[in-house]
Parts: sequence; C-alpha cells; structure tokens
Amino acid sequence: MTFKHKDQVAELLNRRRSGLAHMFKILYIVGELLIINISLIAALFIIYDRTNTSTFDKSLLDYLRTAPFLSLAAFLYIDYLGMTHFFRKNRVDVVSAGIQLVFLTTITGAAIAYFGTWFSFSRYSMALGGVLMLVLTCLWSLFCLELSKHIYSKGKLLIVAVSKDDADRMYMKVCGQLKTLHINYLGYTIMDHVPRVLRLVDKSTEVLVSSAVSESDKSQLYLYCADRDKTVYVVPQFSDLIYTKFRVVQFEDMPTFMIDSLGLTFQQRVLKRTFDVIFSLLAILLTTPLQLVIALLVKMDSKGPALYSQDRITRSGRIYRVYKFRTMEDEAEEKYGAFQSSLDDPRVTRIGKHLRNTHIDELPQFFNILKGDMSVVGPRSDRPTTIGEFEDSIPGYNQRLKVKAGLTGLAQISGKYNTSPEDKLSFDMMYIKNYSFLIDMKIVLQTIWAMIPSRKNYNIMDGDFENWEFVPKK
Repeated sequence: MTFKHKDQVAELLNRRRSGLAHMFKILYIVGELLIINISLIAALFIIYDRTNTSTFDKSLLDYLRTAPFLSLAAFLYIDYLGMTHFFRKNRVDVVSAGIQLVFLTTITGAAIAYFGTWFSFSRYSMALGGVLMLVLTCLWSLFCLELSKHIYSKGKLLIVAVSKDDADRMYMKVCGQLKTLHINYLGYTIMDHVPRVLRLVDKSTEVLVSSAVSESDKSQLYLYCADRDKTVYVVPQFSDLIYTKFRVVQFEDMPTFMIDSLGLTFQQRVLKRTFDVIFSLLAILLTTPLQLVIALLVKMDSKGPALYSQDRITRSGRIYRVYKFRTMEDEAEEKYGAFQSSLDDPRVTRIGKHLRNTHIDELPQFFNILKGDMSVVGPRSDRPTTIGEFEDSIPGYNQRLKVKAGLTGLAQISGKYNTSPEDKLSFDMMYIKNYSFLIDMKIVLQTIWAMIPSRKNYNIMDGDFENWEFVPKK
C-alpha cells in the first residue's frame, strides 16, 4: 500500500458526534426557522401600506396565527431533507436542499392561510417572502457548510481496488474534488488478502471501493466498515442500481454511492424521543381503564400472573425487560417446550387468542417506551440469544441494534407472519437508512389499520412471542 500521509488519523466519529457538532446542528435549525419567519414578516412590511394601520395589523395578526404551524412544518422539512447533514456535501447539495425547503414551506404557508381563511395574509406577501427566504436560506446554508469544515475532522480516504491501474483510474476521478469534500487521500490497497485490507481500513475514515472487487469481498468489507462506523463510497455495477435510497457523490465523471454509517443523528434521536414520550403518555392515559380490565380477564381465564416479562435486546446491545399481557399458559415453556408460536398454538389461552389477534396484549410496552427501553417505531426486539444465532447465519443481523427496538416497525407492517429473518432484516435496514419523522407517522397509521381483528392480520406484528427459541418442537 502507498500512503501520501503517515500522520496519525484523527478519529472522525468523535468529532461528528461531539457536543460541538450537536450544538452546530441546533444552531442551524434555529437560524433557518428565524430566516423563514423574518422573511415573511419583512414581506408584510414591504407589501402593505403601514399608514393604513388596521390593514397592516390584521395582516400581521394573520401571519402570527400561521407562524407556529409553519415553523413546525419547516422543522419537519429540514429533518426530512437532511439539511443538518453537512458531512461530505458540496455547495450544489446545500443550495438544492434549500430550494426544496423554501418551495415546501411557501406552499405549506399558503395552504395554512387558505384553510384558516386568513385572506389578508396574501399570496403577494407569500411570494415576496419566498424570494427573501430563498436568498437568505442559501446564504445561511453555504455559511454553515464552510463552518462545518472547521467542526468535522478531515476525512482519510482509502481506495480499495483489484490492481494498481484500477486504483490509479479511481484516484484520477476523485483527486479534483477531495479538497471540496474536505478529504485527504491516504493511498490505495489491492484486494488480494482480506485480513490485511481490513487492518488498513482501520487507519482510514472513508473507503472507496472499486466495482471490480468481488461480491464476497465487498460483503466482508461493508460489514467491517459498518461495525466501525466507516463511510463507504461504492462504485456501482448495473445491478446495484436497484438499491434503495442512497446519496450520489460524483468524482469527475465517475458516480459513487455514498453508504454512510447507520443510525440516527442527534436531532433525529431528540425528535424521536420527544414523540415517544408524548405518544406513550397519551396511550397510557387513554388505555389505563382497558388495561385494568384486560389484567382482570387474564387472571380469571387462567392461573398465573397477568403480565409476562422477558429479557430483550435494544440499541447498542443493552438488555431490558419487556412487558406484555400473558397470552399463554403459565410456565408454558416447561410444559410444552420452546418453539415459535403459530396460529393454532396449544399454549395460547382463550383470552390470549383475542389479545393476540388485536395486538392489545402489547399495551404494557408503552411503559417500556416511556422508560426509554423502546421506541414506538423501530426494529422488533429480539431475545439476546437469538441475535447471536441469527448473526451466525445472517451476517450483519446485529446492525438492527443501531437504533432502539420498536413496538411496531416497517418489517412488522410490510412483512407477513412467515417472513424470513433475512427479509425482516432488509426492511429494518431500509427503515434505519431512510428514517424520518414522517415515515414514523406513516408506520404508526399503518399499524393502527393492521390492528383491526382478522385472521389475515393475525400476528402481523410477530417476533414478540413468548417462550420462543431456535430448538425443535417437542
């Protein structure tokens, strides 16, 4: 391997997740929300004749009624467009996102004014405010882009190729844009001995992989980089174009797929946790009478406690106790053995069948969500032993632990009762990679629909079965 720089590689991950980085993102959001509101208020001052005090005051009052809803919508758009992610972006990226934000915000403001019948907040002020907003948003985003380069460490790029000529070809593509993307070039390595290449990956922060590298070697490389939060740029083959959401970084005329580290950003975690607390509190308050009745019915239907608890695993491998209403006979594992539950499981009690069919046996898990063990939406929680067993046969299965386990999730509402663990993992990875608050809302609504009792929907939210292990049925 040939290195241009032999100095010690700075740990990029610490800089990207530092308190300073989080404060920078919050500053950007606050600044953008101020720009949106100041632009529209400035438009009112320009459009209206302030000598006509009553007309101007009415227009300003109408805007102030709109402002809270517009600011909330703008915040969600900022998150959805990933505008706080300045990592390895260029000016075109941030300006493009700014244009989309201004368009969505302007349309939303007009819609709110229309449905609120606040007609004095006119389309002319919205149009002028949109123009001011666009100029200020682009300037603010470009300023923050330059500021981010002083907050995040420079990247250290390693090229993985199949030959020197292959490496030289890729280097000629990337060299012109390394400075713009805030990256230093370390050198290249030939993919001839995987363990040696992986050791060299440890000395980099980002890896550019040639399309000529074999699929088996790529798989090992991707998993290794994912475990160590390395950023990977993939030169795609034609078959790779079917990938779900990705970001394209183009080096001259060579496009690459940027596969960044999995997991949620700081502001996404804050927003998600805020929603979890509010949603779980409301759910607990609304369902407490129902939960008391269910607990009484479970006790009357069969011997044993009303609640069932079990060790589960969540984000970063943390173990917690999950709670749900008991739907099986007490100590069913000792009586029948441990095996995956089915539609006509003899261990399930009479009331348990109804609870499972409506999924209301899961209501106590809102207390887990309130405590912070789980999230409303996320990958389904597994028993600690199953993670290791699945990981042996499905490499990368533990990547689901990049986020908190969820009460519901994309795999639950998109999959079926017998969906394979491999396919469930694919859904989980799609959710983690494409996460946004709006996607969480969509999954929650789809889950409510799936809770309508029917045999078709039975155990659609599978994976949380009591007494379930990878052993043959006795």
